[in-house]
Amino acid sequence: MEQLDVKKRFFWIILFTIVATIAIVISQLMFGKNSLKQQQKITQDIARFEAQIDSLQHAIDSCNIEIERLKNDSLYKENLLRSRYGMSRKGERVFQMVK
Repeated sequence: MEQLDVKKRFFWIILFTIVATIAIVISQLMFGKNSLKQQQKITQDIARFEAQIDSLQHAIDSCNIEIERLKNDSLYKENLLRSRYGMSRKGERVFQMVK
């Protein structure tokens, strides 16, 4: 009889320990420093930053192409100077159309 009480008591202690451990783990997952909600927010931030990196890399590539054209393409430079700054060749007349 006494051994049965010891076994019951041991069973309840083990059961309580398991339930308490599960409760602590669940509470940490829900409300802790590294909760599921926090991990989801971090994942969204990473996706947003990766999209931003891709966009900025595209802008850098465009600027590098522009730099190469300015270094190597004299016709491109001439068209740019004429259209943006109204420059002309020596002896050439420039007419501006008024709207």
